[in-house]
Amino acid sequence: MQKTSSAAYALIAALVLVTSACATPAGSGDKADNVASGQLPSEADLTPVNTAKVRKSLVVGVDNPHYVFSEDIVVAKQKGYFKQAGIENVSIKVLDEPIPGLIGGSLDLAAADTDAIFSAAGKSRSDLRYLGVNFGEEFIGLGVRAGIDTTGDLKGRTISAGQANSRTDFNLRQLLTENKVDLDDVKVVNTGGTANNRLSAVLAGTVDGASLQLRHRRYLEDVGGKFLLERTRAVPQSGWATDRLLKESPETVAAFLTAVLKARAYIVDPGHKDEVIGLMKAAHYEIPAEYAAAYAKENAPGYHTADAGFEVADMDKFVADSIKFKTAPAGTAWRELTDLVPLWRAQKELGIPLRPVPADLS
Repeated sequence: MQKTSSAAYALIAALVLVTSACATPAGSGDKADNVASGQLPSEADLTPVNTAKVRKSLVVGVDNPHYVFSEDIVVAKQKGYFKQAGIENVSIKVLDEPIPGLIGGSLDLAAADTDAIFSAAGKSRSDLRYLGVNFGEEFIGLGVRAGIDTTGDLKGRTISAGQANSRTDFNLRQLLTENKVDLDDVKVVNTGGTANNRLSAVLAGTVDGASLQLRHRRYLEDVGGKFLLERTRAVPQSGWATDRLLKESPETVAAFLTAVLKARAYIVDPGHKDEVIGLMKAAHYEIPAEYAAAYAKENAPGYHTADAGFEVADMDKFVADSIKFKTAPAGTAWRELTDLVPLWRAQKELGIPLRPVPADLS
């Protein structure tokens, strides 16, 4: 999911040797924290959260003002899931770039683009670690104005693809090519800005089409436009991260993820749409009817990843693509920048199959 201002299965019974980055940092004294360096915990080591050891107050950053980026936290607060996990208060800060706050210590956790997390973790040599997926699918859509009904109608038209040499640009060009559109027959321009900016350009007639997002469908249809081409594919595009909190209180990280996953299970049930939107509006998030219309798809269990997990092959490809697009540095070793023990503890506590499968990380 592109920013508006711009998201296994088997338990193991024995230790599996993998990178040391996947071991939980020492600090809380539980079995899960005493696993030998370089080894993953067995099922028995993935203990329930000890609420007596959980930090009571947290500050969490999100990198997008769109309500879906904050709804896990708001719903977990309002449904009492944080308190059940031992956390009394969670404050949300919406920031274009939350990662510096993690490294600097003003934030305890943050939701941000996966490639941005890995890039910052590798460059800063800090304790910044990736914890799990927030949005695990990527929507690629060509939204067009009224009067463009077939790919043949694109000939000679101007289409905005976002930032030059970006993932958005690559995805749109690939979508056109896959649908037998000759790129020499259309004028693909790189305008920069956010998906909302591109939508405004289409609605104003400045461009004939653009790479847009699910929440823009109703805006297009209201003026006779449409998504001419679209697809969704598995991509672990955004996720949760933390820094010093993982060493200072790994119990708190597991508690946070437990509450978030419980909230997410509630959110992805389409029967809870009206209640969730009501909770977000009460928390002062703007949710126009056009955004609410996209609820089912933006909150589908695969898109807003219900278990916060991912497939290792998908992450390998995503990181390779990020290196190609230069949004992550060459040689990014994502396994060394990831700690999944808190996620596995949360998944186990909630009865969710572990994902990714621990053995797949070896």
